[in-house]
Amino acid sequence: VPIGAPIGTLVGGDEALKPRLVLLADEQLTGPARDKVASRAERFVNFQIESLLKPLVDLKNADQLTGIARGIAFQLVEHFGLINRRDIAEEMKSLDQEGRAALRRLGVRFGAYHVFVPALIKPAPAGLVTLLWALKNDGKDKPGFGDVVHALASGRTSVVIDPAFDKTFYKLAGYRNLGRRAVRVDILERLADLIRPATNWKPGLGQRPDGAYDGHAFMVTPPMMSILGATADDMEEILKGLGYRSEAKPAAEVKAKLDAQDNA
Repeated sequence: VPIGAPIGTLVGGDEALKPRLVLLADEQLTGPARDKVASRAERFVNFQIESLLKPLVDLKNADQLTGIARGIAFQLVEHFGLINRRDIAEEMKSLDQEGRAALRRLGVRFGAYHVFVPALIKPAPAGLVTLLWALKNDGKDKPGFGDVVHALASGRTSVVIDPAFDKTFYKLAGYRNLGRRAVRVDILERLADLIRPATNWKPGLGQRPDGAYDGHAFMVTPPMMSILGATADDMEEILKGLGYRSEAKPAAEVKAKLDAQDNA
């Protein structure tokens, strides 16, 4: 075999984290020599998965988890480390502090909108996750294979969705499709951190934080738009996709209300 020539190819196995290796070696390679090549190649593949996707492997093998925590770990492995929180709202209600702490120790983050593994939203793990999904779902020829990981590698916090791409590729790279943009889920959680003080504030309770309005609604602020790389129109669609409802108010009315509160 010439140096640098491919010796095998990966195909989907029963489990996404366990692809099968098919040797491409010629007929002259038989018996123990062939077995040796196969086991070295398998070791290499397993090493890549166990190191780049260690959080998923750990969640899969977390025998210390029980009950609901184990169920959430199973779902995280199935969904490559990213679940929309509203999809497991019932489980979240019943998850006790102990289970939550055990999952946190395994690298799970409980955000406002997602339950996810932040360590996987990096180009190398995202690229491997995309490949493993593609092997199992005949996805290597689907439009968008590899392109979204490239956007992640170039540091894009949000991208305009390409309607030709298979939408799953955005999720596999850690983005959430909201309107015409896909936004990285860790950035959406930073958005939640900006919205929270604005909605928690009540008139008369100290200085009004950025974005706070009347103790119930909040206003979109320049910092919110800037972390998402989004326009005002994008923001409306993004927030709607996250479960918020928008309400247009005349600028004069808003200014009068804010002035009254800020001078109270």
